[in-house]
Amino acid sequence: MELKDYAEFCYKQVGGLALSVVPYVEDFNMTLNRANIPVSLPEYVAMGIFSTLMASLGFFMMFGMIFFIESGIGGLVSAFFIAFFVGLISVFLLYIYPVAQVSNRAAVIRDMLPFATMYLSTLAGTGSSISEIFGQLAEVDEYGEVSEEAKKISRDIETFGMDVSEALQRGAERTPSEDFEELLRGLDHVITTGGSLREFLEQRAEKLMDDYERRIEKFADQLGLIVEMYITIVIVGSIIFTAMSAVMSSFGGFSPELIVAVQAISIFLGLPIISAMFILMIKGMAPGGIM
Repeated sequence: MELKDYAEFCYKQVGGLALSVVPYVEDFNMTLNRANIPVSLPEYVAMGIFSTLMASLGFFMMFGMIFFIESGIGGLVSAFFIAFFVGLISVFLLYIYPVAQVSNRAAVIRDMLPFATMYLSTLAGTGSSISEIFGQLAEVDEYGEVSEEAKKISRDIETFGMDVSEALQRGAERTPSEDFEELLRGLDHVITTGGSLREFLEQRAEKLMDDYERRIEKFADQLGLIVEMYITIVIVGSIIFTAMSAVMSSFGGFSPELIVAVQAISIFLGLPIISAMFILMIKGMAPGGIM
């Protein structure tokens, strides 16, 4: 089941309750738009309420049955607090997911934007209008989230009948990227004042590319430090741990079987987990974020 379908199902179940909550969380609607989550605010609130209730009820029934058999009524109280804690976690995850999506999309847009802006400047040099260049940018999948933002601007102009200035302003308010927002507001200013569209885009592309190159250089320096940390922690650390655990087994009275088991778990489970954490950290620091 897709997110949209699940959100619609939840709205059918608790839509009335969700609508009573929506006035208190209206500001969150912009976060959903910037995260590019294809559900309305009432549907997302309904999904949060329904998912939280079902998760809390499920954990209460599961742990309540177990604890009641062991401890009686007191066990139900413990199960209630567990269910309440699960509900809080559910609410937190449903809140943090769009926020994380906004941050990730902003990182991807930031690092695709220099190349997309160069493409826009080329199109502007052919005499194409703003609506035409954004329509063509929307069809280029290589620019990822930038193309998604261009699709929305093209839709506002072609489908909703907005004028170009209004569509650019709306796109600037909706995008999660400050760089893309500045680009759109700059385009709006150029159109309003009658400046050269191609010249503006060329200058903006040059600036964005310079910023991108600086981030690449910074990442290269950070990558060298991370490699040294990896060698120290994973390679040297594992050798020292293996040697020290073998020495401790002879002085500490631990059984050889226990030491071998700990070493096996550390090597075959601990090292892959640490390596995966390093990979995720590197991908998160790399230009473009975790794509």
